[in-house]
Amino acid sequence: MSLHPEFLHELKKHFTGDLRFDTASRVLYSTDASMYQIEPLGVAIPRTQDDLQSAVELAAKYKVPILPRGAGSSLGGQAIGEALILDCSRYLDAIIEIDSESHTAIVEPGVVLADLNRAAAKSGLMFGPDPASAERATMGGVIGNNATGAHSILYGMTADHLISADVILGDGSLETWNEYGDSKLSRVAENIRLQYAEKIKEKFPRSWRNSAGYRLNYLLPWTPSVPSQWDVNDYGLSTTVYRQNSRVNLASLLAGSEGTLAVMRRAKVNLVSKPKHTILGVLSYASIADACDDVPRLLEFKPSAIELIPQMIIQLARGVPAYARQMGWMTGDPAAVLVIEFSGDQPSALKDAVRQLGDVVTIAESPEEQSRVWNIRKMGLGILDSRPQPARPAAFIEDCAVPVERLGDFVREVEKIMKEHNTEGGIYAHASAGCLHIRPILNLQKGEGARAMRSIGEQVLRLVLSLGGSMSSEHGDGIVSGEWIEKTYGVEVTEAMRSIKRAADPDYLLNPKKMFDAPPMDSHLRYGEEYRVNVWTSALHFEHERGLAGAIEHCNGQGVCRKTTGVMCPSFQATRDEQNSTRGRSNLLRALISGQKTVNDKRSTVNGLSSAVFESLDLCLACKGCTSECPSGVDMPKLKYEFMNEYYKTHRRHLRDYLFGYFHVVSKWLTPIAPLANAFMKMDWSRKLIAGVMGITDRRPFPLLAGSKQGNKYPRAGGQAEKKKVIFLSDVFSRYLEPQVEQAVFDILQAAGYDVIALPVIGAGASLLSKGFIDAARSHAEKVLAEINAIDGGAGLSVVGCEPPEVYCLKHEYVSLLPERRAEIESITKNVWLVDEFLLRADSIKDLRIATKKQLDILEPDNRKITFHPHCHQRAEGLADDGMPTGAASTLALLRVLGFEVDVVDAGCCGMAGTFGYDAEHYDLSMRVGELKLFPALRQASASLIVSSGSACRLQIKQGAQREAQHPLVLISSYLKDNL
Repeated sequence: MSLHPEFLHELKKHFTGDLRFDTASRVLYSTDASMYQIEPLGVAIPRTQDDLQSAVELAAKYKVPILPRGAGSSLGGQAIGEALILDCSRYLDAIIEIDSESHTAIVEPGVVLADLNRAAAKSGLMFGPDPASAERATMGGVIGNNATGAHSILYGMTADHLISADVILGDGSLETWNEYGDSKLSRVAENIRLQYAEKIKEKFPRSWRNSAGYRLNYLLPWTPSVPSQWDVNDYGLSTTVYRQNSRVNLASLLAGSEGTLAVMRRAKVNLVSKPKHTILGVLSYASIADACDDVPRLLEFKPSAIELIPQMIIQLARGVPAYARQMGWMTGDPAAVLVIEFSGDQPSALKDAVRQLGDVVTIAESPEEQSRVWNIRKMGLGILDSRPQPARPAAFIEDCAVPVERLGDFVREVEKIMKEHNTEGGIYAHASAGCLHIRPILNLQKGEGARAMRSIGEQVLRLVLSLGGSMSSEHGDGIVSGEWIEKTYGVEVTEAMRSIKRAADPDYLLNPKKMFDAPPMDSHLRYGEEYRVNVWTSALHFEHERGLAGAIEHCNGQGVCRKTTGVMCPSFQATRDEQNSTRGRSNLLRALISGQKTVNDKRSTVNGLSSAVFESLDLCLACKGCTSECPSGVDMPKLKYEFMNEYYKTHRRHLRDYLFGYFHVVSKWLTPIAPLANAFMKMDWSRKLIAGVMGITDRRPFPLLAGSKQGNKYPRAGGQAEKKKVIFLSDVFSRYLEPQVEQAVFDILQAAGYDVIALPVIGAGASLLSKGFIDAARSHAEKVLAEINAIDGGAGLSVVGCEPPEVYCLKHEYVSLLPERRAEIESITKNVWLVDEFLLRADSIKDLRIATKKQLDILEPDNRKITFHPHCHQRAEGLADDGMPTGAASTLALLRVLGFEVDVVDAGCCGMAGTFGYDAEHYDLSMRVGELKLFPALRQASASLIVSSGSACRLQIKQGAQREAQHPLVLISSYLKDNL
């Protein structure tokens, strides 16, 4: 289907937002977090409510199917389709009102749930349902899916907290759905109450946790059961399905309708009081079924949540850096654990409740301890999909809910079904509500995998229905469960649902072919039997079974990269554009390798998407945040290096790529004439000339060379026999631009009792790799390894450095450059550290502590306070085998051990990202990234001292926040001066 030219003409005339009909945009919106892929007709991103209304009115006029979409974190395929996508997430994100007295909020559809909760928390309130995707899920999607979460036994479903909604029907007309207003649906709703009430009561699943089809039981109102901890006062709601003789609220129909009944303009939702105190207890079990059998007993203690985490997730979490560092609460390797939460006003009473549970493995009392436990549970879905193999956990029976007393029986039967199909799967999530997320591991690219999926799905459907359960309990129907609706409710109740659809959307334009009109659940697969790839021969080595293709496909689409906290993904955080998320880049790369590729004389020409992939990856700041924060462990910087290396075989490079990639060479050449070079770079006309020729911004001052007379004073070779030796990996910044940093390293290591031997090679090649000069980076790596081997001689000396990108390039990228030397590289890199990491492990750390304390004791307490902004690569660093701090944690620990009071800035990337912020076309984005959090935080920082471990970070802080920052080691060295 193609869009009518007159429709496009009128839409462009009345629409002020973004309209995108190019191939790349259709690719970006052809997937969500499900296993499906359907290319849309185009994408419209409304900037205003008038835009949204115009789009729907014109779609009705020209009979164009439309699909409202939020973050695209839907797991059932409901956020994709052959329709015009209305992306409400970018601009329609206003929290219009939070009323602390009535405990309500009015929101637009693009408001992220976590943002609503942060705003409501100022009044001690929150939205009750808490899906694991809250940090990126929009309220439009939360309502559309009838989402809930770990605390559903306490707060029920989203439908239970939807007070009213302003909507646009399929014909473009506006309505308000609430308990009072008239609607085109009113007569149909009344007819359903009169004619279908008994059949609804007969056919509806016995579990209250049910999101299959439309919420017809809310029209009666009637429910087969009630959440075990539901508030006796109904949270002050005037209408509720859990109270007999309650009034009917049409807004409930919007919940779980997946955009098939109306397009939401704004909604009024109920808020609940935040618990004053919470506590977690962890119990371990010999099997998942045993854990589930114990849930009814545990519910008698009145917990607020009971979550199941299986052995599979525990083991996989220990392999993802960001999650491994949060696993201290887990001891041993149990088959399953239950996490039981209690909430209330008295901490002592909560602790007593936990102790009554039984043999508790862990009690998490502080918010930090509890956060670590919850993070592992909430990232379970993504962690399960993180293994580098084509057989992956498939999401098609993952939203089943059964009465909780039958949960153990359900698990045993599901395990039998999977065993019969020679597979296994992760089983986890909301045990307290009888809802488990189950993902059998299947290779859907093979016929037997797809056939097994259907067979398993049909058997589990029969099992669920026999136990009185539902196949959809919070993730919606979409495509994955749509064909099960009629089998769940029967023909009559399904016809009642269809009558609601016809009244709201007579032409079936709103998210067509979903729910009871969905295609077969094993169709439209993203990775089906027809899926093929054709990739170039990669210059880097990728650990995945399928090499480069597997690394690209590693993204599971969950969209964690769309969050607004942490490091990942700075360009998305600044632009809110899907193509600038890690998921968006992965989708474009996947489309690229599954399209046409020709090879001519070893110079690869990729299909028409290559320019779109370049534009997307060009704005990747290579912060490495995805390597630690993405639950699948996608390494987008590495994919960027690989793509750029291939792309520039057939495209012309900027001159600045050679300048920045080989900056260590250029700086060495210019150092003897530093005064002349600096004078030339400071003159306005010459600076603009250089900027114009090189493609560098002229809005930043150029960094100045220190000159050969300013070099370090400590010997870089030889040494004293009685001292322990350590090898120092210098970098272009500390050698040629900030020699005081290199000198500080030498001074501190000398004070710690080490003889420092500096490598004659500058850096590890990080700058070459960042610009896609892979062959040059490989040659540089060979030189570095040769020099280390020449100095080390098999002694196993430690190699230390002070610039995070260079240290971690040596530590993590060399195997990708030289896979045939893996054993040698791993032998060396196990002893590669940042200076901070190394000092924490040194015996002489106590002596350094005594030396700095002498100086600090003289100071006023306020003068010991410092603000610390870590380099992104530090934040991304995982746990060390010895369990001691690494990355940003090591710098923080070192400063605190030495007596400083440190406040870590709660911000992600600074925006400079090496030399990214010097590129003329990247300058504005670079500053926007800095303004997200870092610059405002530093401008308001009370501490007079600011430290940052990245050279580029310090430049950005000076130019963006107008604050001076120094390297932490320079600060430490200054307090050791009387002891050197």
